[in-house]
Amino acid sequence: MTPPTLRLWLALLLAASLTTAWAQAGTAAPASAGVTLGWTAQVDALVHDVPPGASEITQVAARGEGGADVAVLMLQHEGGGRALLRGTLPDLRGSHLLQPITSETWWPCPMQATLDAGFAPFALWAVGAPAVIELASGPLPPEPGPGYRQLLLAFADADVRIQGTCLEAPTALQVDLYLRPGWNLITSELLVVGEQERVLLRATGASDLDGVAWRWRDVSAQKPTEAVPQRP
Repeated sequence: MTPPTLRLWLALLLAASLTTAWAQAGTAAPASAGVTLGWTAQVDALVHDVPPGASEITQVAARGEGGADVAVLMLQHEGGGRALLRGTLPDLRGSHLLQPITSETWWPCPMQATLDAGFAPFALWAVGAPAVIELASGPLPPEPGPGYRQLLLAFADADVRIQGTCLEAPTALQVDLYLRPGWNLITSELLVVGEQERVLLRATGASDLDGVAWRWRDVSAQKPTEAVPQRP
């Protein structure tokens, strides 16, 4: 069965229709991304597509496997469906939330890594609403296709590269990641290889940050009994 966190990653790209990393310590992502990465991460960004009825939602939780929150960011509403997301993601070195990067907790098939680094992915959940705050190249289209991309947050405690392809998973998955110590942005996009669609998770380069923005996405259509959204 696909692990919950991986289901979240796949859902962030597919739910509606269904190699240089910037995360090196001390190196800031371009201002358009609204996030500075390192052992800690600073988020200061405009959030688009916030519905008028969400004006009372003022907190966003950085949530990992099993529903564990590692930080609460503030959502400051400006009106007109816009709000500012601000806060700090902590240094997670030594955290029990980190597991070996090749662990079956994260992947539906075996992966190969250059070392057994600690690793964990996280999503940003609006506290009190069925919604996620995601960094994407645009609103999730009815049928995501090539060119649409989302950037996902993850923490690694060492320099590590991980690779693998899961063709037998419910959604085919290709992984080719180079992660630096601390917080990373991972690019997720849909590929079509032959007649097969697959999700590619890869390192984030400068071109991936062009035109991306933080966006509110309602996930209320997902099954309410699940801790994370799943593909229908």
